Amino acid sequence: MLKDPLISIVVPTHNRPVFLKKTLVSIIQQTYKNLEVLVVSNGSNEHNRKVVEDLQDPRVCYFEQENSGGPASPRNNGIKRAKGKYIAFCDDDDLWMPEKLQLQLEALEHNHDHGLCFTKMLRFDEKDQWTLPHEEGQATLHSLLYTNTVPISSVIIRRDLLSKFGGFNESRLVGFSEDYEFLLRFASVTRFYYLDKYLIKYWSGVNRVTATDSNRTMKDCLDQLGNILGCFWLTARSKRVSYLVFIKPLLFHIKNFIKSITYILFQKFSLLKLKTR
Repeated sequence: MLKDPLISIVVPTHNRPVFLKKTLVSIIQQTYKNLEVLVVSNGSNEHNRKVVEDLQDPRVCYFEQENSGGPASPRNNGIKRAKGKYIAFCDDDDLWMPEKLQLQLEALEHNHDHGLCFTKMLRFDEKDQWTLPHEEGQATLHSLLYTNTVPISSVIIRRDLLSKFGGFNESRLVGFSEDYEFLLRFASVTRFYYLDKYLIKYWSGVNRVTATDSNRTMKDCLDQLGNILGCFWLTARSKRVSYLVFIKPLLFHIKNFIKSITYILFQKFSLLKLKTR
């Protein structure tokens, strides 16, 4: 066992240099020092490049690729370049607590039957920070089929698992749920170690990539349901999991979809009534 194994951190980014700088600072200030940071810009961006250059840290490397429209491709680009025994992921608007990597490394080095480690997250915006209890908790394949409690920016995984089972799916079947498909796939082949600590901050303010619950449209809801179906299909197709396992979770998500659509229609109807008064 290596005393201080190398950890590779993959950071996909796209036209958000101000966010990126804060993210990278939180990474290089980790108490664990044997790391490499692979920043992969989804499209050419001189401002992103300058952020990396200004850090003047030889552990941080910058790469550019053609814009793929989503984070799956730049993450995979980073995985291919990674040299570490472990690979971690961090989106370009999230932040890490200083001891995150150290605690996760210790967990995985002492629990060889677990292939992936994740933590709890604090949500934050321009003014405040908060938690959502339903987003927290241990994760198994069964639990993930209903609720995803694994923030991708908290994940660290053994590199040999990625080599065997692949990185992030770039198919249209999963859309922007590439992280969810990733988690379902690995939950079917390894145990997840849940570190019950708030070790990342998840950006939930202006310029957030994904829609919040309060501003979702019917198209957002339909796209999300389609992506979930795609993730289920790909997981079932691997033949590591019986198709029967997906029946109840599928009905659960369809029910939630109907609830969301009903809520949106009610909001629109209420707004229309106010305008006609």
